[in-house]
Amino acid sequence: MPISPYASLVIDAERRRKRVPSQSIAALRESLSIDDNVQRLLRTYAPWAQELEAVNDHITVRYNEIDEAITAYEEVAQHLRKQLDWPEEATHVFPQGSASTRTLIRSPIANEKFDIDAVCQVDINHIDAYNPIDFFDKVGEALRRYEPKRKNRCWNINFASNPFYLELTPSVPLDTVPINIRASITETLRPVENYRDTALAVVDNDTQQWKTSNPAGISRWVNDIAKRQLLSQQAFVALTSLRETASVESVPDQDVDITDTLRISIRLFKRHRDICARRGRIDKEVQPISIILVTLLTSCYAGLHDLGRPYQHPVELLVDLSELLPGMTEFRNGKHWVANPTVEGENFAEKWNQDDGVRSTAFKTWCDILAADLRTILATTDPKEIRETVGDVFGITGSTNPSTGLFASAGLIGTPATRRPPPPPPKTRGLA
Repeated sequence: MPISPYASLVIDAERRRKRVPSQSIAALRESLSIDDNVQRLLRTYAPWAQELEAVNDHITVRYNEIDEAITAYEEVAQHLRKQLDWPEEATHVFPQGSASTRTLIRSPIANEKFDIDAVCQVDINHIDAYNPIDFFDKVGEALRRYEPKRKNRCWNINFASNPFYLELTPSVPLDTVPINIRASITETLRPVENYRDTALAVVDNDTQQWKTSNPAGISRWVNDIAKRQLLSQQAFVALTSLRETASVESVPDQDVDITDTLRISIRLFKRHRDICARRGRIDKEVQPISIILVTLLTSCYAGLHDLGRPYQHPVELLVDLSELLPGMTEFRNGKHWVANPTVEGENFAEKWNQDDGVRSTAFKTWCDILAADLRTILATTDPKEIRETVGDVFGITGSTNPSTGLFASAGLIGTPATRRPPPPPPKTRGLA
């Protein structure tokens, strides 16, 4: 039976892996077996899971801020309709990117704004399909009261009194574009059939032409794969039951708990990247962009699922993802390649091929730092030291509170099970 493309990527990443599979967590599970009491397993992992869960809670954008952002882009949509005399049903504004996949995180810099990406989808009957730049300029002119800044595919709006800024991408549904124009758009960038219904044509200022895009398709892809379960049934049931018993309060919209292993990984890894850039371990200008991290992690997660690789705890999965991540990139015709899963022919890593290897080197450097930091965290056994190490690695000021959270509420926080620590991580220029 043929294996899936994602499984093939994972198999290739395993061949390129720098460490023996599961070596980082082998010592942690040394005294455990699959038949062990699930409470013992949870108690063993609890000190690490508790602190990583606290980091996730710390970096979560709160629901009131999300509500403010929704209000802001709805206001912008109403303003556009009024200025351009478009009927309400002709314009649809919706979030894309991190906000729509529930992987939005706070900046590590105090008071620094986070970005909300949104799409302004317009009925093509209200614009000149043969002049995309005119359409883009009209949207910008209509937004003049917000003092928008022009970017390649969007208008950047900075709301002075809000903790976020809005990046609004003008677009039209791809399948509504006249067939002769659509043929030229899709000649090199074709929508993947499973996501064709959400494909858009957006304006590319560099070429002054339409280009295929599919932000809603990306969100659906991530959300669909996140539903696949990589935790063993025993572990998932136990963790779900633990959350219900602990009565942990949720944060609407952006809340993600520890059983949502894909989104937890994306959030924590994005935060780690941001901290590395802030501390000068990697150059912020060439750090791996979020869409690349999301695509590689989601592809890796899907491949592990397709290969039938269940995990006994989310901590185990985090370590494996960190060690497989650098091997998930492809080479096609001598070029670095991170394929858009919804648009055939689009390479999210195109800039990696235009900078003499600066971005690809920064990505590999960051991956090495990430894996070493996670190994350092797991090599720490004292709960207080775990808290301090996790706080330092993820840039959390002050220590997290060990008396709150899922594992503490269920009484599972205590001294880790006695074990032989894993070998020390190699020396790096990173945080570890």
